[in-house]
Amino acid sequence: MEQIRELVQAFFQVDSIWSIILRGGIWFAIAMVIIVSTDVARPEQAGKSLKSNLGFFLLFTILTGGLIYLLFGFQATPIAG
Repeated sequence: MEQIRELVQAFFQVDSIWSIILRGGIWFAIAMVIIVSTDVARPEQAGKSLKSNLGFFLLFTILTGGLIYLLFGFQATPIAG
């Protein structure tokens, strides 16, 4: 469990390579959503498709982060007695 905590902390430390990899992965995912959304046969629908896909991606990212926090974000503490 301690190793997982250290890895998660490394993802959010500014001077860590894992932080750069995490940010790069997020940027890559957003770029892929934008590229796929704008590559349509009818250009007049590209804006609507882009908004829809980015909204879905944002909702998915927030819900996933929240669920992961609820699953792994607590620390068991002994009962004082």
